[in-house]
Amino acid sequence: MCSRPFIPRQQGTTLVELVMAIAIAGVLVVGLMTAYSSIVGRSSDPMVRTQAISLAESYLEEALLKPYLDPSGTVCPAAPSGNRENFNNVCDYHNYSSSSITLPNGASVSGLSGYSVSISVQSIDAGDLGTVPTNCALSVVVNITSPLNETTSVTGYRTDYESTPACI
Repeated sequence: MCSRPFIPRQQGTTLVELVMAIAIAGVLVVGLMTAYSSIVGRSSDPMVRTQAISLAESYLEEALLKPYLDPSGTVCPAAPSGNRENFNNVCDYHNYSSSSITLPNGASVSGLSGYSVSISVQSIDAGDLGTVPTNCALSVVVNITSPLNETTSVTGYRTDYESTPACI
């Protein structure tokens, strides 16, 4: 019986196959790195938005905690000059704006550069608060502009519940 000697076939990859595998892997890595860099570049955006909301709520609370009427008993007299610590009623905040975040005494808050604030106070429109008369409530709108140039707005209402007789 004549048999041929068993010669094992050589197995492996050719140079062409190896170059193709490296090229495909390179394209996949570039795609993954592009997506990764986009995600990392925007990772601070939620923090900036959260900070803007917190600042807006802080200014709104400060304004709404002030009395409805001026100590002289009038609604919306001329705002006092100086810092916010001189504001003695809600209307004093009307047209307040600042290109930086400050404390009521005017001192800048470090770490919040790039944020700005503007506040608007006006009488409510009929029906805004159901049956509350328009002369008995004020709408306060606080706008915070973030370093991303996005504006966050919050609105609150201050009613005249402390007058004697009550505003009806």
